[in-house]
Amino acid sequence: MNDLNIYSITSAIADPLRLSVMLYLLRGQATYAEIQQHLDVSQSNLSNHLAVLLKAGLVKKISNGRRNSYEIAGPEIAHLVEHLMSLQHLPKQESKIKPIAVARTCYDHVAGKLGVSIFKSLADQQAIIYYDNGNTDFSKQVELGINAGKIFGAFNVDLSAVDTTRRKYIYACLDWTEKQPHLAGAVGAAMCNAMMDKKWVVRNEEKRVLRVTDTGKRALREIIGLDFNA
Repeated sequence: MNDLNIYSITSAIADPLRLSVMLYLLRGQATYAEIQQHLDVSQSNLSNHLAVLLKAGLVKKISNGRRNSYEIAGPEIAHLVEHLMSLQHLPKQESKIKPIAVARTCYDHVAGKLGVSIFKSLADQQAIIYYDNGNTDFSKQVELGINAGKIFGAFNVDLSAVDTTRRKYIYACLDWTEKQPHLAGAVGAAMCNAMMDKKWVVRNEEKRVLRVTDTGKRALREIIGLDFNA
């Protein structure tokens, strides 16, 4: 993302339909037909908008024979979109919390009330140290705490083996529904993958929404003292 022109980026996402495409792709990879059906737009209109996003480097195309799929170009792009969403003013109270606000993925790490609760519990258990200097930066500094090896190990995350070739190791991402940080970076992604592998969280009918299983609730309670009953 560093080599992209900032004016190209802002111009590309300024159009409501193109931003809607990116919001939809936050759920994960989607085919051209799925995007068109979700947004209810003509084929030519969608093609033009996808071309702009591709040229700006905000999405990438995966070719599979005659069936093309699209996805967010990388974690930095996903976090940019999440940060834009966090700037919107949501109602202070709703009669019922929507599933996407309870637990979801933010690109490839856990977000929503679940992600924020895990982040706070990790800090309370001294697995991470969070430096909140009060600014509005959406990638605030996080360091590993004295109990990091033990606690992340219990999640089946080998901190020494986390891949950092294409992204930051660990940081705090501002959650757009909770307005508080959740864990991001390579460590956040590794933790999300481990929880899915263990079936502690599973995807709902909507790709991006997560559900915490009973096994997952027990694990969260035993490892980090989190009683998650949302």
